[in-house]
Amino acid sequence: MVVSSRTIGVPPDQAEQARGDSPGVYDLVVAYQEPGRPRFAALRTAYEAAQGKIVEEYYANNFRAALLLVAKDGVFYKTRLFYDPVESSTEFDDVFRSARRVERKYSVLLHGQTQEILAQGIYTTAVALLSVLDAMVGAAQKRERVTAAVASARKEIRQIEQNAREAALDRALVRYLGGLAVGVVAATAVAVAVSFLPLAVEIGSQLIICLVSGAVGAILSVMTRTANRQKVRVSLEQGWLVVILSGCFRLIIGAVFGAAMFVLVRAGLVPIAVPGAGEQVTLFFAGLAFLAGFSERRAQDTIVRTLPGAADRTTAEPPARGKDD
Repeated sequence: MVVSSRTIGVPPDQAEQARGDSPGVYDLVVAYQEPGRPRFAALRTAYEAAQGKIVEEYYANNFRAALLLVAKDGVFYKTRLFYDPVESSTEFDDVFRSARRVERKYSVLLHGQTQEILAQGIYTTAVALLSVLDAMVGAAQKRERVTAAVASARKEIRQIEQNAREAALDRALVRYLGGLAVGVVAATAVAVAVSFLPLAVEIGSQLIICLVSGAVGAILSVMTRTANRQKVRVSLEQGWLVVILSGCFRLIIGAVFGAAMFVLVRAGLVPIAVPGAGEQVTLFFAGLAFLAGFSERRAQDTIVRTLPGAADRTTAEPPARGKDD
């Protein structure tokens, strides 16, 4: 939303000359309120040629104000606003500043139909507020009616912002899940690299199985939390690449923890009884690695306890608890 604060009363020809050939919202307001509107159609066409297609538009009748919903290249929607500040109030201006902040923030995070819905919601709320101000110009009950309309508009803007945030989080979650697919490729490359290490056949095969099991555990952990509508921490302030890398790292961390648990148990650093030789050993380590990847926080606590002096610290204070990311 762009709010123009150009001084009221500047002749349209001087304003256009100062700004170039492209008309602004103020010029459309002036042309719309002229008797017979002889210049309005031409100015509107020129505005669309420079700014984008006007999808919806509102023009006040009793004071100079207009609100446009413009589609740039048919995919990006934005609002364009002009109103005479003489007829407004501080609370009225604050609502439009809040709407502009919401539109600017989430227009970057949202795209396509969700961004269009955001712009449509802001446009509808702003038109309702401008309509009240237009109807109350010169009325004795202007202050009371405008105050009530401002309170309603603030509530609508808060709801729009909440809906936009949820939509942005859903979009970020999709990118996060896409990062898991990238992590599968990375984990596969690590498993292939491990196969070339000079390890005994039995240890090498079990290590690869633990890498894969840890990665599968990480994937299932994210899928379970998503299916149960539990919160998966995704930051909106991060760029799309960081969100994808976060999903990728989640899988890699699960694979690494699975392999780490295998190494620590085989080395005797983690006091867990290992079954006898055979398939039971492989299945045991596969299950242990899966659990480590599924809940890396518990695996991290287990690894920390193997450090020198960890036993003394754990008796002094309880281990930290928390949800998996």
